[in-house]
Amino acid sequence: MQYSPKLKKAAEEIKSILKKYDIAAHAVLHTPGFGEYLIEISPSYSCAKVQENGIRVRAKKSDFDGNTALRDKRIADTTNMFHHLGTIGGQNVLSLIQLSEELDKIVDADHQGGGHSSHQEQNN
Repeated sequence: MQYSPKLKKAAEEIKSILKKYDIAAHAVLHTPGFGEYLIEISPSYSCAKVQENGIRVRAKKSDFDGNTALRDKRIADTTNMFHHLGTIGGQNVLSLIQLSEELDKIVDADHQGGGHSSHQEQNN
């Protein structure tokens, strides 16, 4: 098995909470030997959406039925969302990477296994 059912279940619960409160998030979950991550960038105030080939930002006037004020508000809220997710997440990740590298050297860590698996692979 290339994934942890416990982490999958926890991620789904987190997604439900994000939807309930209409908020964005980027999270990484861990249990020994496994990691799970999720990203939610499509709350009602965002004009961004994750698609198969990446992230799409809908910001044309026609995407908002000509409502320029709504478009401008959504763009501002979306850029603010990415700013916070990126800068705060990036600062946290850089600190974790540095600590991980230092610990790996001290204990000669070996991180085998893991990898990525899709929802289709997991649900078959």
